[in-house]
Amino acid sequence: MFYNREKEMKILNERLQSKKSELIVFYGRRRVGKTELIRHFFKNHSHIYFMADQRNTIEQLEIVSWLLAEHFQDEYISSNPIRNWEQFFTYLKSRNFSEKLVLIFDEFPYLVESSPELPSIIQRHWDNWLKKRSMFFILCGSSMSFMEKKVLSYKSPLYGRRTGQIELRPFNYINAAEMLGLKPSEKLIQFLGVFGNIPAYLELANPGKSIWQNIMEQIIPVDRFLHNEVRFLLMQELRTPQNYFAIMRAISRGKVKINEIVQSTQLDRGIVGKYLNNLIELRIIERRVPANENPLKSRKGIYVIKDNFFRFWFRFIYPYLTYIEDGRANIVMQKIKADFSTYLGNIFEEVCREFLKQNPDIIPFDYERIGAWWDRNEEIDILAYNKNGETLIGECKFSNKKVGVNILDNLKRKGKLIEGCNQEKSYILFSKCGFTDDMKTIAGKENVILVQLSDM
Repeated sequence: MFYNREKEMKILNERLQSKKSELIVFYGRRRVGKTELIRHFFKNHSHIYFMADQRNTIEQLEIVSWLLAEHFQDEYISSNPIRNWEQFFTYLKSRNFSEKLVLIFDEFPYLVESSPELPSIIQRHWDNWLKKRSMFFILCGSSMSFMEKKVLSYKSPLYGRRTGQIELRPFNYINAAEMLGLKPSEKLIQFLGVFGNIPAYLELANPGKSIWQNIMEQIIPVDRFLHNEVRFLLMQELRTPQNYFAIMRAISRGKVKINEIVQSTQLDRGIVGKYLNNLIELRIIERRVPANENPLKSRKGIYVIKDNFFRFWFRFIYPYLTYIEDGRANIVMQKIKADFSTYLGNIFEEVCREFLKQNPDIIPFDYERIGAWWDRNEEIDILAYNKNGETLIGECKFSNKKVGVNILDNLKRKGKLIEGCNQEKSYILFSKCGFTDDMKTIAGKENVILVQLSDM
């Protein structure tokens, strides 16, 4: 089945129906579902779709020639393939389009790798005639840094030519739950914590089995796709993957400040900063600051692995690869089970913050930023904030105990430490297993928002 992506489908449909030519840059990290979305959308519409790879230009153009021959029913070009990209666009110019011509170059970075002149050729033909014809041209790519620097940036020959851009992002937890067929529950948090929000990974999950069976069957075996996925992706995208592995491992162990990462990896601070920025560009990690501080000025920045599967792999698989290779998966599973509940606490916090973003009406004011808050000694799981000082603070408890009044009292204490907030604050508590009767009574009197996992 095809899940979600209504917003992107609507955009594509609007551009397909428009009366002008469209040049759309479509990008997103690997496995996020770009190709599946394109194929699903255009399955009932005539199109030319070319998936590039790392072959040389002549071989790429030979395949493109076959596609042109099939689309235009041209026997001549099938036996006399195009030899360069100038010929390709000259050929297109010679054809009459009875309807809008849909042309899709998937994995566009591979084409440019073998033909660096291609963006300039597209620019010239777009300016001279393509934009005047009935054309829907999609440039699609998985290399985030390439698409943003070589296609979208002002230094690119294609700058100013695109008529739209779509960055396809991972599912939110609601979409992931729909794909898994799971209701909000501890099991859902377990699967999100292991497989994350990437459609290609979720497709391999089997919610009919326990999370332990899934890990044993889909991640630990050395012949499984997910076992080597992280290594494959980082080696595809990065020139010195060993240093990135060290950085990611440090973050997975709780070394989230740049000084801690430098000390853990023994890499030069400047190198670490550069590598962190590269990982941010790839949407693998992100830099966070307390929600009430300016991200550009705050000195409290920490680095967090965004992708839950990467987070799980670096915490529980990467350190124990030797055990796995040696056939001692039982030891790895023991280590996972011993620390899994603690690990899921952070996943639950992420889901709770996402729940508020999906349901902003729960917050009793218009917030500008939402995230967490911390200083040297204290942390608050949820902070929604605006410049007027209106504040919602919250605690997320992923434990088997019901949340009681003591949790609210401690939250109020920590709330007094936040600078720049009004004295009057709103409170929200999230719980896996519900709330005590005393907590429910006080919540009704003090207008404290209570949210149980099963209601999310």
